[in-house]
Amino acid sequence: MNNISKRPNTIDEVIIKKDQVVSGTVVVPDGVEGLVFGTPLTSIDGGLNWTSQERDVWVAGESSTDDEVFHDGHSYKSLEDANSNEPVIDDPKWQHLGEFDANGILGENITETSKVSVVVTGSAREKHLVKYDGSMRPSLFKNKIILK
Repeated sequence: MNNISKRPNTIDEVIIKKDQVVSGTVVVPDGVEGLVFGTPLTSIDGGLNWTSQERDVWVAGESSTDDEVFHDGHSYKSLEDANSNEPVIDDPKWQHLGEFDANGILGENITETSKVSVVVTGSAREKHLVKYDGSMRPSLFKNKIILK
């Protein structure tokens, strides 16, 4: 049996440059053990409170009723069993739950909802971001976080 495990990334492997960092309350969702630095976050109240995108990224196949997925920057819930349609806003087989406008990156590990540092401008290594989907790249760029 192989007991070798991969060590977690260090902050310097994820964040290249922190131009601006704010302190805000990052919410750890119910049922989630914690969040690790490098997780893209969004704030809709000017950086006071932050949430993460915790839904599984959609992959082609069949979704069951009430399955929630993340696709192309949006969250959706399947409204029927054996749903093989790609989630889009106007598809009657999917309920659109909202857009995820990533505008920050978690700057430390947390196990519960806490006030912590969030990088709001700077640069990061795309390959080391956690719970990241390529559709987040434009919103991070718009919010002055450059991915390399």
